[in-house]
Amino acid sequence: MSDYHKGTRLKLTELREYQSDRTGRTYFAGYLGGNRIVMLRDDRAECTGKETARWTVFLEEAPPRDQTKAAPPAVTTKRRRKASESKGPELNLTQARTAADRRAEAAMRDRGLDPHAPMSSDPIPF
Repeated sequence: MSDYHKGTRLKLTELREYQSDRTGRTYFAGYLGGNRIVMLRDDRAECTGKETARWTVFLEEAPPRDQTKAAPPAVTTKRRRKASESKGPELNLTQARTAADRRAEAAMRDRGLDPHAPMSSDPIPF
């Protein structure tokens, strides 16, 4: 085996394998944030070396969720006003952090990343 060093992995998304009803071809699909990922096998691509196949990954805007399935209950203006009056002073961002935010920051620190470091604007090399 080569000198490949298996570093820390961070799960980006999960893709599921499907088979097209129309063509019978295998493809993969999943979601990343508010976008849908589709991975299709490129049978026209010329494989080199030890490749057995080439796959092309597409990112597309996710279809809107069906409004009838998980529509949250409507909040009336009266309920909204009453809730805002009972909260007291405005919360700042550090107070409004959710449990998910705290878990994400802890996971980044566990991987040696500073969650509060400025983001780099380096271009992605192709």
